[in-house]
Amino acid sequence: MNNGWRHRLRRLDAFNKMETVYQDRSSSGGFLSLLVVFAMLFVVGSEIKQYLEYKQEQSFSIDSNMQHPLQINIGMTVAMPCQLIRVDVLDVSGTSQNVHSAIDLLPVVSKNAFGDVHGYKTVNDIDDMHVHDIMAKAAGRRRHTKLPAGIERAKRIDRLEDAACYIQGSVMVGKVSGLLHITAYGHGHGGAFVPYRVLNFTHHIDELSFGPLYPNLVNPLDNTFHLSSEHFSAFSYFVTVVPTVYIDPGLNVLETNQYAVNEYYRSRADNYDLETKPPGIFFEYHIEPITVTIREKRDGFLSVVVRICAATSGIFATAGLLHQLMSLFIRSRSRSSGHRVDSASSVGIIDPAFHEKPSNMSSL
Repeated sequence: MNNGWRHRLRRLDAFNKMETVYQDRSSSGGFLSLLVVFAMLFVVGSEIKQYLEYKQEQSFSIDSNMQHPLQINIGMTVAMPCQLIRVDVLDVSGTSQNVHSAIDLLPVVSKNAFGDVHGYKTVNDIDDMHVHDIMAKAAGRRRHTKLPAGIERAKRIDRLEDAACYIQGSVMVGKVSGLLHITAYGHGHGGAFVPYRVLNFTHHIDELSFGPLYPNLVNPLDNTFHLSSEHFSAFSYFVTVVPTVYIDPGLNVLETNQYAVNEYYRSRADNYDLETKPPGIFFEYHIEPITVTIREKRDGFLSVVVRICAATSGIFATAGLLHQLMSLFIRSRSRSSGHRVDSASSVGIIDPAFHEKPSNMSSL
């Protein structure tokens, strides 16, 4: 019974085996076999490398959350006493908002805040990052202190020139274009007039971001230093905010905002009109109505296996075809030159020695 099933299975075998005595091996075939092995290893390595790499796809859609408020996160040090500084937000609708209730103005010593300013940039070059790296940074530990490392709140400052102010907090504004400005009392707003000789809008930005606060994510203006060369000066930052959604291969979603910025510095030496444009620090932000969705994914393991099988099979079949063509070419050249072709070196020709009778059988 078992022999009958085996016989039927043998008849269905599509992979016929050739006996070793019928096979003809050559040096050219061995060389071609080595090339095939190296080519297959290269294809397999390339496919595995591509499988391990992440791919990012970007899509654009109309922002459906324009009616929701926008959170602005700020953390920066200004080289002026806190009691002289005013922080306001003015949007395109003309609505002005004093944000002192939402932020903290903490007095610090100017020497500690601006002690070592060498090596700081005015705008960061943001490197491209994988989505899973961005989400890992966003999920990292958050800062529990209000002041940056190395800066302590000053209990008493005797000299006005030694005073600085750290501005920290998150402000909720309408999701429309607007202007966040830091000025001195009496310059553009009410209050006691601050003398020009006291003005100094040199500042260091530790954090400026839009949306939920993720301190570990680096933004273009984070950890940047900006020096004012004179009292009558103004810093203008034109910020374009783009709502962004990150989706990693595990379908985890991170909603935040990216922004690009252009910086302009103006002083009285540049014929800056201080009568109509007061000195200060101005962040003019524009909200794009387009949401960018960045989805990160990589190929499935099964598709990689299928591509590897297809590529290696193609290489093997092509190599066999090339070997046959080479053999036919060599045989045709040998015949045209009048040389005898050795049948033992021909493809598909049985070795003549196989037909010789063994000596022990001839004696029978």
